[in-house]
Amino acid sequence: MALLAVEQVSKSFAGNRVLDRVSFDVRPGEVLALVGENGAGKSTVLSLVTGLLAPDSGRIAYDGEPLRSWSPHRAREVGIGSVHQELSLNPHQTVAENVFLGQWPSRRGLILRRDLARRARPLLDRVGLDVDPLTRAGRLPLGQQQLVELAKALASGPRLLILDEATSALDDDQVRSVFAVVDELRAAGSSVIIVSHRMGELFAVSDRLTVLKDGEVMATRERAETDHDDIVRLMIGRELSDLFPPKAGMSGADELAQGDEIAAIPSEKEIASEKAAAEDATADSADDAEPAHGGGTVLRARGLTVPGACEGVDLDLEAGRIIGLGGLQGQGQRAVLRALFGLVRHTGRIELDGRPARLASPREAIRHRIAYVPEDRKVEGLHVAQTVRANLALTNLDVVTPGRRLLTVDRGAEARLVDDLVERMRIRVTGPEQEARRLSGGNQQKVALARWLPAKPRILLLAEPTRGIDVGTKREIYHLLRRLADSGVAVLITSGDTMELVGLCDEVAVMYEGAVVDRLAGDGLTEERLVRASVTGTVADD
Repeated sequence: MALLAVEQVSKSFAGNRVLDRVSFDVRPGEVLALVGENGAGKSTVLSLVTGLLAPDSGRIAYDGEPLRSWSPHRAREVGIGSVHQELSLNPHQTVAENVFLGQWPSRRGLILRRDLARRARPLLDRVGLDVDPLTRAGRLPLGQQQLVELAKALASGPRLLILDEATSALDDDQVRSVFAVVDELRAAGSSVIIVSHRMGELFAVSDRLTVLKDGEVMATRERAETDHDDIVRLMIGRELSDLFPPKAGMSGADELAQGDEIAAIPSEKEIASEKAAAEDATADSADDAEPAHGGGTVLRARGLTVPGACEGVDLDLEAGRIIGLGGLQGQGQRAVLRALFGLVRHTGRIELDGRPARLASPREAIRHRIAYVPEDRKVEGLHVAQTVRANLALTNLDVVTPGRRLLTVDRGAEARLVDDLVERMRIRVTGPEQEARRLSGGNQQKVALARWLPAKPRILLLAEPTRGIDVGTKREIYHLLRRLADSGVAVLITSGDTMELVGLCDEVAVMYEGAVVDRLAGDGLTEERLVRASVTGTVADD
């Protein structure tokens, strides 16, 4: 008998059907991967299972009993735990207080925090997290906060654990810790539903995969009887080999299929024309004038050091190339990007076009046409409570203010700018007044990228550009980045996804304990060599 059975379930919102007769089950001691693009219906299904929503038709049974009077509280009572990409921690409370939220031991009205810490320690060890339980949760890096969420879910001893993009912010070692917990639960007869956009993770840990597309179940496959290409075909009707564009200098790099998503991105001719016009308009300002892209090194960093994060980093960013910073999470990659955007104090020598440059603030970086898309798009990358229009216009006030008088906004120019960016980036919105927080993760990332395009960046810095994004949107972003590189932009990315670094980048600098320990390019850029250098901190053998 299945532990969880979803039978012919349908759900609509405002007349729009998002689930259509969905059926699947989860057996005791099984790991089921729920796969699909953003908007396929995965989140809605999980909301039904955890009691946040009720189905319009069909039924959900747990342990053989139909779910009635279902609620999140009742779901937790019967043993359903969940960990989501979006954190539910209180940053001002300690790790232990978050793990046992609502179950704090007290005496005479005072919380026994040391007792809490003592109880939390085994759970933190179980998820591979070596932190003081009395540390405030908000002080931890994003990946460690995600592991606290897992410890919190395990505290109730779940029979069914739901991992909804719970590994998106984790490095390889942390993912292995999560999978060790999954294996432990499976061996004990508990079940797991896992949702992840990292295909390799799904194949590493699942027993079966159920594919959703447009609110319908396309198929359920035994892991041993399918492969990556089969699952991607079911998800998006496209081969996995089509995910990454050809790299710089490879034949066919400029060939794009008619009707492809990338057709929405500006052509090289358009970009060149716009840049020429921009350069003519600012030719009278020596400070603002920038040489045209002609290949070669745009930025050279020597001995770049951020105290406590990275030391002695040498880096060359060339026009037309995508460079990756690889390595396990927290090895200094983020600090390099933040230093190049002027967000943190740093030492070392930085040259732009062969001339010394001082990047002491984001204002200085922007003046040199350096753009930065941070890892946490909802906190640093976007104003999520603001509209799509506001997010796209705020970074482009020089375009939408007549005569650059910032007190007056040309609403016509603003509307044209927003409509153009939404169309070119194929951002799926109900309209420009839709709040950014109402968008899917992929469309939020498109907005975070699109807001920089009118500034015509020469250098584009991206931290985890496709974290928590479905395969189809990843492909669009990969092709956008390659198209921008082909137009002369130097692109630098950090990513915890090894396949992404290998498939997208022309070169990867591997960081270990704050230093670059290896540089991989061409035939030497393989997953095996990248993982080896990341884990050992040594140069891979030829």
